[in-house]
Formats: sequence, structure tokens, C-alpha cells
Amino acid sequence: MAQGRDRRGLGGKAGRLLTVFHGLLRLCFAAAEPALAAAVKVTDGIAIPYMINTKRIKKVLVARFVAADSSNIDAGREMVSFLRREIARGTSFQVLEVEPPNLPEQPVEDLLKNWTFWKHIAEENGADLVVSGRVGFASHDRSGFVQEDMTSPVTGQKVRRTVYAEREDFELRVNLWFFKGANGALLYQDSFKESQLYEGKSNDTLQAFYELTERLRADILGVLVPQKRQDPRFIFTD
Repeated sequence: MAQGRDRRGLGGKAGRLLTVFHGLLRLCFAAAEPALAAAVKVTDGIAIPYMINTKRIKKVLVARFVAADSSNIDAGREMVSFLRREIARGTSFQVLEVEPPNLPEQPVEDLLKNWTFWKHIAEENGADLVVSGRVGFASHDRSGFVQEDMTSPVTGQKVRRTVYAEREDFELRVNLWFFKGANGALLYQDSFKESQLYEGKSNDTLQAFYELTERLRADILGVLVPQKRQDPRFIFTD
């Protein structure tokens, strides 16, 4: 009888242990369910509103730019060409293909307040919006000693060495002004800046200019038309 009680006692303890074990298993699987859930990455487009009310704007005039003299390129002329092309491509406005009007020789602060001038050139060309600004484009010598990683031809191991490298930095600064054609008032102004470091010192200046303007294209068009910023999102599924 003692052995019978011992067997019954052992069996009851084993049963309780088994029940606890099953409970722990259920908890483990429950905790693991979120980790086992599939995650799907999607890209969500967030609309960025434009800066100017363009409901009544149909024709856009791009005037000349205030630009510092450069022996390499005419940054002002190139900026006018860039804006004409990109506004025509990226918006529904008609870009007027006329000779860009010359700007009065006066300080920028006074030029921005000269509503009679902006109204005059808008009326003369039938423009609803006039775009102008100031542009600066320059290059700087950034040559110097730099560290680079290389593979040793003797040992085959990666080593770091100091070498002299010729490099050139191009910088583009743009101030854009937008004037209402009906009264010459300044509607909006903004500043943009981009720079790029190039290897060597015989880089194509015009190519560097347009590579930098291309980086500004979305921001500049964002003044006139709504843009979408693509942000990643994760959706968890069972």
C-alpha cells in the first residue's frame, strides 16, 4: 500500500509539472506571435503644400538674375535657362520665351521694393508671375593630404596611407524672388544652397553647375506646385 501511495503521489506531482510546462509553452508561443508576424515595408507620400497661391497664374516671366562676374560661366544666364526649362517641364504654366528683362542697377534691398519695375515688365510681357533672384557660383581649391585605404602588394593586407590629393569644391547659392504681375508686389522669397567636392582640378565647370541645380530642382518647383515627400512605413500582418 505504501508503494501504491508513492506511485499515486509521484503521478500527481508529474501531472502538476506537466500542466505547468504546458502553460509555459503557451506563454512562450503567445509572446513569440508579434515577432513571427510579417512586416511589409511601404512608401507613404506626404503632400507638401506650395508656397504661393497659383490659382490665377498662367504665364510666368523669368527675368535676369543678379550675379557676380565669373570667368568660367555666366551663372545668371545659365540660371535663367535652368528655371525656364524646369518650370515648363514641372508645372502647367506657360513660360514666356522672351529676352529676359534687364534689372535696374540698385541695391538688392531697394530692388525687392521696386514694385513699379516688376509691374511694368509683367504688363509689358503679359505675365502673371515674375521670377528673378540672385545667384552665386564659385569653386575652391580643396587639395591637401588625405588618408586612404589600400591593399599592400607585398602582404595582401589592407593598410592606411597618407597621400596628397587634388580636389575642387563647387558651391551654388541661389536667392529666388517671386513677384505678382498685377501689382509688382513681392509674394515670396527663398534661399537655396548646394555644394559638391570633386576629385582633380580640371572639372567641367558648366557640368558641375547643372549637377548642383539638379539637386535644387525639387525644392525650387516646390514653391510653385505641391510636392510629395516619400517616407517609409512598416505594416505588421498576422
